Amino acid sequence: MKSVVTKSPLIPLLACLLLMLGGCGKVGPVKPLEHPLPAAPGKPAALQQGDLMQLAWDIPASNQDGSPLTDLQGFNVFRMRYDLVDDCPECRDTSTLLRQVDLDFLKNTERRGDRLIIWDDDLEPGFGYQYKVVAYTRRNREGAPASIRHPFLAPLPAPTGLRASAHDRMARLDWQPAAALAGGEFLGYNLYRRGSGEMLTSLPVNNVLLTETSFEDFGLQNDSRYSYTLRAVVNMENTRLESTASVPVEVTPKAGQ
Repeated sequence: MKSVVTKSPLIPLLACLLLMLGGCGKVGPVKPLEHPLPAAPGKPAALQQGDLMQLAWDIPASNQDGSPLTDLQGFNVFRMRYDLVDDCPECRDTSTLLRQVDLDFLKNTERRGDRLIIWDDDLEPGFGYQYKVVAYTRRNREGAPASIRHPFLAPLPAPTGLRASAHDRMARLDWQPAAALAGGEFLGYNLYRRGSGEMLTSLPVNNVLLTETSFEDFGLQNDSRYSYTLRAVVNMENTRLESTASVPVEVTPKAGQ
């Protein structure tokens, strides 16, 4: 009597399973999930103020993929000088780090809500300057840049004759008219105020450009010292800029004055 050998159905199944496992071995390593990177800072702007360049930008609230930006640490600000007759300064990027702005330790930086303002004071007239502002995270990973270019012209002379008198919770100021400038269009004045111990501010006292040569500043605190400077605002070579700041004047309002 012949013996009958039966084949188990598990054998083909195990063989297929081994083949599948062998095929899985050919797949490359699993890539880790990439952390999203910050979006570019918003509304970058530059303004020449005498021998300074004021730079400002908005803090981004999201990453490039649209997710909330929750690990922002600060900003790297890069600068490149270029020839004003160069039609393509970005064709050869020679930018170097100008400043690092750490949100936890703001130094020589003004913050107004979600807008940051810094000043560059190492500039040479007759050249243009390109700035790139790049957000970085706590892992020191950089996001998309925001760029702006601005010419740096010879600083305009400061207004003269600024005077101030103190009164009860107010100051009264006047000055000499700005001298005419060849090739420039006079637009008005910006008046800046600093309280005792305060740093340079980007926000003038006046809401609109002053076109007269006097101003009354109300709502001051009596017995507190205030310092004022004045800048002329001019359109020069299709560029709006401010003059060098005037000599500062100080007042201390007092009750009954």
